[in-house]
Amino acid sequence: MTVTLGNRSAIPAPRRGSGVFERARTVTEPALRAAVDSLPPSTRRVVGYHFGWWDSKGNDRHGTPGKALRPALVLVAAEAVGGTPVGMAAVSAVPAAIPAAVAVELVHNFSLLHDDALDGDGMRRSQRSASIEFGTSAAILAGDALLALAFDVLAATAHPAAATAHPGATAHPGAATAARMLGATVAQLVEGQADERRADVHLDDCFRIAHRRTGALLECSAGLGGLFGGGTPAQIAALRGFGAELGLAAQLTDDRLRIWGGAETAHSDLRRRRRSLPVVAALAADSPSAERVAEAYGATAKLSDVDTSELAAALEADGWRDWCGTESDRHLRAALDQLDPGIPAEWRHDLRAIARLVGDRDR
Repeated sequence: MTVTLGNRSAIPAPRRGSGVFERARTVTEPALRAAVDSLPPSTRRVVGYHFGWWDSKGNDRHGTPGKALRPALVLVAAEAVGGTPVGMAAVSAVPAAIPAAVAVELVHNFSLLHDDALDGDGMRRSQRSASIEFGTSAAILAGDALLALAFDVLAATAHPAAATAHPGATAHPGAATAARMLGATVAQLVEGQADERRADVHLDDCFRIAHRRTGALLECSAGLGGLFGGGTPAQIAALRGFGAELGLAAQLTDDRLRIWGGAETAHSDLRRRRRSLPVVAALAADSPSAERVAEAYGATAKLSDVDTSELAAALEADGWRDWCGTESDRHLRAALDQLDPGIPAEWRHDLRAIARLVGDRDR
């Protein structure tokens, strides 16, 4: 059976469907919760609310969890190079890559907490953002705590005694390399957060920012999976290349959804006057909608729902919604081209499944 993604080449349907993300969430959440439980109570409350585990008072609830894309990529990459499979009918051991999966999820949520605080975003995962619920300072400090915790989780993999502090952690010779890889990634992510707020960006700048903001952490996720799975340098490099291209595809998909997505995301980038990839591409091409976009982005008055709806329609009429899909497909194909032929076919299959699921969101 194959599934066709728009005009792209057919990609085999996932061996376990969208369950690749569900497996990752199920396998990593106990270790993630254990790590968060080590935080001071006030910070822990903000973080648990952000993750959707409890309400603002600390009462258990079933919120809307994240996609677990990054943990899934870590675990599947580890499996792809020979690490212990996870999520099978019988699991007798916790795979060595779980701490890396937890670390990248902590870094990802550090960035989300900071983004919401910096941008004043009111909603995150179908609830009020932590910066609205608890205040900007509390959200930023919670993000800082998650960043520190991510490195603590990785550091715990270096020594058997320390490893017992975090479920799933085992002594690993690559712990120092992993920490350096994650540190370099955080530096890129922060640089991307700063550059994203520039008003003078060109399209090439936008793609570089997209790599730093999204691609770098997916590249790191795949690389850490390869490292903790015992991959060769060539395999780790191939997996990192896959993650980097996947990140650009994911950013294009996110940009499309934040203009033409569902009720929670529709027009949000236009409302914030964010210079996303389709907006900058439209301005660079001097398309018919460019003048309207430039005028709206140059104004100081708040854009109404009618204003953003008309801008979205004008951009779509010029083909920029389709452009997002076409460009996303191009980077997905480039991601698949990066895969090491030495990776077993069944695990290439799951990596392809992740690519398919990234590109197909609300298409």
